[in-house]
Amino acid sequence: MNKTANIRVNTEGFRAINKADILIDGITLVAGENGCGKSTISKLLYFLYKTVSNYDNLVKKKLYSNLQDVLRFLDIIQQEITFSISDRKLRDEFRKEVGELRRSLRKTEFLEDELTNWINLVSKIEYLYLETDRKSQKTNVSKSVRLKFIVRDILKIEGTDDDISASFVKIKELINSKFKQSIGKIKSRPTSLFIEELKNVFSDAKLPKKFEISEYDDLIVSIEKTNLSIPFSIQNAIYIDTPMMIGVEDAHNEHWEDLNEILLRKGFANNELDKIISSDIIQGDIDVEEGIYSTEEFKFRRKDGEVFNLLDVATGVKSFSILQLLIKNGVLNDKTLLIIDEPESNLHPQWIIEYARIIVLLNKELGVKFFLASHNPDMVSAIRYIAEKQETLDNVNFYLANKIEGKFVYDYQYLNKDIDPIFKSFNIAIDRINLYGV
Repeated sequence: MNKTANIRVNTEGFRAINKADILIDGITLVAGENGCGKSTISKLLYFLYKTVSNYDNLVKKKLYSNLQDVLRFLDIIQQEITFSISDRKLRDEFRKEVGELRRSLRKTEFLEDELTNWINLVSKIEYLYLETDRKSQKTNVSKSVRLKFIVRDILKIEGTDDDISASFVKIKELINSKFKQSIGKIKSRPTSLFIEELKNVFSDAKLPKKFEISEYDDLIVSIEKTNLSIPFSIQNAIYIDTPMMIGVEDAHNEHWEDLNEILLRKGFANNELDKIISSDIIQGDIDVEEGIYSTEEFKFRRKDGEVFNLLDVATGVKSFSILQLLIKNGVLNDKTLLIIDEPESNLHPQWIIEYARIIVLLNKELGVKFFLASHNPDMVSAIRYIAEKQETLDNVNFYLANKIEGKFVYDYQYLNKDIDPIFKSFNIAIDRINLYGV
């Protein structure tokens, strides 16, 4: 396969995948039987691009998680200071001042600035705590002992006879250390963060034997490389594995939460594809409005004026609703990779063709890149021939997962534009009908 592509994915030796060398230029469709590793590739792609595209935010999220005990410690100190101040006006002023400092912590774009805010906050609370203790002329031994135990827990040390002032110094050293580590990660972008994501997603310590992403033949990601490069061709990825995820709360699937967050965004992109879905297919419109409990809800407004909660409508309508909301929100562009597992799922044959049409038009009009995992002949045919009519077939690539004889692993065969091998694999179903029905 000697072709320079926007993106080339090369992976080996992971779960059901023996070898897969896949191009993503516009629309890539992989076909194969259940359990051949299609969804594994989808997840690898999604979490890779989620990591490399949002590296700074992921590092910050981990940093804040590591500092939660420190924040609780500051809350405890702040409460004790407040209780020690008899002047109500002074108490209110103190609460306001510390509150403003804490609200400013995550408003800064750069961690270096945020580190300064954290240290200033701790120094402020330290000063006020020591000052109120001095004015009250009390040692308050019980509180002092409790705070020492809290500090020991935060610093992960067995014991300390430090006074509270020395404890504040160590807390600031801890904060400084955590921030410096995170700043270093953002600058060097170590691959270890992506490897951590893989282990969390697949609940398996075993990594792919090989996993590489090349952009215009330049290797930008590899689990063998020390650092992750910044991608250009794809800058955000969206993963849809079922339309039933829409509106689901407290999902255990991270990509469901990510997608729902995107769908709830307010957007006003004016695009003809939105009108095609609304007028030609689902005969209605999807929007987001505030519910009775001040939570946002997805609504389907049918052409006849009837309004339904989107959670209560047909699954096929949900499938198109997700695409419509993504179009409305303006999040789809030529730097987007939209990953869809079994897009034909729960769709009437006529709507399978309509869905394929929207995919082809999104690629043509907005430049959206697609990775599709399918085992439906109508979807495969529709992508192939609609793309040809729209003069975008050069951007379409087909693959078939072939099982290695005597093993439970698959090699992914590059078919270019030839879908006949996929249909030969589908003919197994006809053979089974003849076997069991005749």
